[in-house]
Amino acid sequence: MREILLNLIKLQDLDLKIKKINQTLETEPEILSNIKEKLTEAQKELEDAKNILAEKEKVKKDAEWELEDTEARIKKSKQKMMEVKTNKEYQALLVEIEELKKIASEWEEKIIIALDEIEEAKKVVAEKEEKVKELEKRLIEAQKRLEISFTNLKKELLDLRKKREEMVKYIPKEILQRYDFIRQHRNGQAVVAVNDGVCEGCHMHIPPQNYNELLRVDKLMTCPSCQRIIYWKGLLEIKNNEEK
Repeated sequence: MREILLNLIKLQDLDLKIKKINQTLETEPEILSNIKEKLTEAQKELEDAKNILAEKEKVKKDAEWELEDTEARIKKSKQKMMEVKTNKEYQALLVEIEELKKIASEWEEKIIIALDEIEEAKKVVAEKEEKVKELEKRLIEAQKRLEISFTNLKKELLDLRKKREEMVKYIPKEILQRYDFIRQHRNGQAVVAVNDGVCEGCHMHIPPQNYNELLRVDKLMTCPSCQRIIYWKGLLEIKNNEEK
């Protein structure tokens, strides 16, 4: 029973390593997926910011065109003043020019406002572009890391599975089935040590009589509380000393 128990401990060590690798293989793609989602969102924000900037620039361009047209009309009206023959026509042109000057002033103000808004919009675009660049960099780094990590982990996983296949040959079928059942129902931990009468799986005390039986290592025992397979913690120290 001693050798079977030691083999169970080794088997669990292999299974825990396999479980950890499988979890990593599952979670790493999620990290990559999260970065991709953030990048897509950032790219959409950048596109929206660029559209807003384009709208502001169009407003400015339209205002500049209107200002240019108004100034041309002022110039034309001033030229007409040189040709009028009556005071009434002259006064009418003066009024028209004053109105056009007011309109021109309004367009100039709109251009100034548009320039301020364009400056702010450009800042937003620059911020969004920086965010996209940063996420693109993170994505490339994550892809490289994932590629290397996956290659190494899959190789390690293959080695561990081969070791497991060899290890189970030394464990009786009924005990192995019991081990696998407990492992599936105890979050991967089917075998635990008992230290000073306390189960390290559930941290409950086991009865003194059970602990004395455990020290003899002549049968497979389980914790009365968590039902995990238990062993005396000193067993590993004895084995390690024997191997030295």
